[in-house]
Amino acid sequence: MTIRPAILLAACACAFALAACQSAPTASNGGADAAGRRASIDRHAEAALARLVAESPEAKAEIAAAEGYAVFDVSAVNAVLVVGQKGQGVLVEAKTGKRTYMKALRAGTGPGVGYQQVSQVFAFKSGVALEQFKAGGNAGGDVSASATVGTGTVQQSFNPYIRTWQLTDKGFAVQANWGGTAYFVDPDLN
Repeated sequence: MTIRPAILLAACACAFALAACQSAPTASNGGADAAGRRASIDRHAEAALARLVAESPEAKAEIAAAEGYAVFDVSAVNAVLVVGQKGQGVLVEAKTGKRTYMKALRAGTGPGVGYQQVSQVFAFKSGVALEQFKAGGNAGGDVSASATVGTGTVQQSFNPYIRTWQLTDKGFAVQANWGGTAYFVDPDLN
């Protein structure tokens, strides 16, 4: 069976429309001001780290040994062969405690369908990997693959110096995909 180009184009258009309609997480009680948004992101990061350690106790040692870590709150849409994600988060440098607030955008491909709100946690095993992630304070990226059945997700970075975890907060998906994610320093929050 072959997929007609018009059907494929329509499916892609629908997927992008769905992704565009998804809003990035916003401060629920922090208001629209920058301090409130940073506080909301920090609360999410603390809760996601606590949940990760409860579900995967070995993660605590990996994060403690890392040059830094990042936590993102991401909305993900999987529609036929197209994947889109966007969200926001914070990168924390271990040596200095410096916090860099960032945005995330992902595009990918692979079969699947569903919508999820997920927490992504990254541990950077080297300073070079951490700097590449934020690319000198502007934008960085990561190429990864993920698979989801229901609410259980496995995510793997192709960079051996970045350890990733993905926790499903809500939603449901059946998908297997790969793609690239761009991480941008948020000028409004830094």
